Amino acid sequence: MLLFLYNLLLPIVLVVTFPFYLRRMLKRGGYAHNFIQRFGFYSKQLTERFAQGGWTWIRAVSVGEIAMAMRLLEELKRQSPDLKGLISTTTSTGYALGQQRRENRPWIEIIYSPIDFYPIVSACWGRIRPREVILIDSDLWPSFLAVARTHQAPVYLANARLSPRSEKRYLILRSVTRTLFWRNVSALFAQDQLDAERWSRVGVPAKQITVTGSMKYDTADVVCGINGRFPAWLAKHGIDVGRPILLGGSLHPGEEELLLTCFHFLRAEFPRLFLILVPRHAERAREIVQLLQKENLSFTLRSEPNFQHDPSVLVVNSTGELREWYSTASVVVVGKSFCGVGGQNPVEPIMARKPVVVGPHMENFQYLVDELRRAGGIIQLHSADALAPAIAGLLRNPSAASCLVARASRALSQHHGAIGRTAMLIVQGRTRPVGERGL
Repeated sequence: MLLFLYNLLLPIVLVVTFPFYLRRMLKRGGYAHNFIQRFGFYSKQLTERFAQGGWTWIRAVSVGEIAMAMRLLEELKRQSPDLKGLISTTTSTGYALGQQRRENRPWIEIIYSPIDFYPIVSACWGRIRPREVILIDSDLWPSFLAVARTHQAPVYLANARLSPRSEKRYLILRSVTRTLFWRNVSALFAQDQLDAERWSRVGVPAKQITVTGSMKYDTADVVCGINGRFPAWLAKHGIDVGRPILLGGSLHPGEEELLLTCFHFLRAEFPRLFLILVPRHAERAREIVQLLQKENLSFTLRSEPNFQHDPSVLVVNSTGELREWYSTASVVVVGKSFCGVGGQNPVEPIMARKPVVVGPHMENFQYLVDELRRAGGIIQLHSADALAPAIAGLLRNPSAASCLVARASRALSQHHGAIGRTAMLIVQGRTRPVGERGL
């Protein structure tokens, strides 16, 4: 009955919210290409590929989850050489990144996730015929899970994180979520013990929960992957990478102004300071350019590099490059932590061996940030007023910055091997009887 009501109301919700999503699609661009995949229509070539069956289907929302999905598929392929991987994503940026990273991997396909309307999902399932499904983080959709249960396919919730706010919502709707979600999930791989306890409280049986560590924080196979192409790119354009570089990553509205205020303050002591601004959404580059013009600061864009006038600021208006841009920085400020709620992942700049400063709003990563703070591996500020002095302290004292990075790396070591452990449990799950897979 609950699933029927959900599918009855879903088309109404889609119609009501369509103007909002249309505006966002037009703003971000790239949604028109293969848009019909969201309704279960695929090219003849893809349809023929899917007809082979036996796919491992990973659902990943956007850019960060796509990167994790790729790493997990690589490990699954290592442990199970016959694997064929399918990644579905929600956003155009995630789709573009997936297509880019699947090059030279003919055993991986990238599609858009279908709208969660039962007839559409059922049709997609009939064409793709997956042997198992992996949901990254908490990408839970009732119709999708119900169709998976109908086909007796195991569903794994990997890298499962549950914030205190989401826990409260699930507790209020406990009977509903058990029917729509938990009984249709075969196993849940929690990031840490605290998350495991939260999942248990909202109704997931403890015997179905395994603490594997965070795939996001698993640096075992990534540290050496941070390459130097962007330091070389800057040097090619006349920017001495030996000068101090302040980088703001995954910035949200209001945080560019904050960093520019800090930049003006810091240049009195560090006149050669160079600022790199990386907005969370590349389409915001235009408003950042207007801001820089008002500030009368010389700048250039990643997409249209013009370094002839020795710019003070670089705006990275590209997608999927942030992890590599971190390698250029002397100090990194993580976005959505000063202006916004939730924060962004601080691990990638730590993996690039850079000192990290975050603001008070790191709710989505607070467990990790608390671990890093206890280890002395991150600086979390309680107000924006403390940002400029904190950055200045790290720039003045490189040895202190190096110690910060070393302590952060040690704190992350507990998550080493999380991807390998997750892949192993999934491969082992194939040998279990179907009746033992569900909740």
